[in-house]
Amino acid sequence: EKMAAFFWSLKPSDADEVRVRGLDAWKERVVRLWPQSEAFTSQIDSFDQLSLARYGHHTMKLPAGRRLAVIGDAAHSTSPQLGQGANMALLDAAALSHALVRAPNVEAALEAYARARRWHVRIFQALSLAFTPFYQSDSVALPFIRDRLVATVAKIPPAPQFLASMVAGTVIDPFKRIGLTEAKWLDRFGQ
Repeated sequence: EKMAAFFWSLKPSDADEVRVRGLDAWKERVVRLWPQSEAFTSQIDSFDQLSLARYGHHTMKLPAGRRLAVIGDAAHSTSPQLGQGANMALLDAAALSHALVRAPNVEAALEAYARARRWHVRIFQALSLAFTPFYQSDSVALPFIRDRLVATVAKIPPAPQFLASMVAGTVIDPFKRIGLTEAKWLDRFGQ
């Protein structure tokens, strides 16, 4: 069965007010801003079908402790704008696995894991903090800058390459520090 995830940005502090206005008022607002979304909103019969996601920027100083490793959003949560949550968790798992195989003991592996992921996580935390206000803010200027200025600059090299590497999670090489190399996908398929 074909399915889709539908995201609507709403400040948690505004959720009760939206509920008070009613589901039909919310749907009308969504469809007014994006008419094609009616295919999705028409399937929603109750606010109970929606989940209010809360997030923040948090990074554990040390994502490992005595025989314990913390990975993914539990170790370093960010806003969803960069779309890197799952990728970061997978890189954490790969780094941890690699460290456990190569280190002489669990404690050394946990230290190696934390050290290997430190800079990649810090870079993406900084990018997330920098970009979040452009997507979630009451500012009139920031969305204008995002939609007009950035859209224009994004077409001028090296901006397209930088933006692509940011979305791909490769602004800095996430593999080298964890002892891995990126797969050469085209080579694997004979292209």
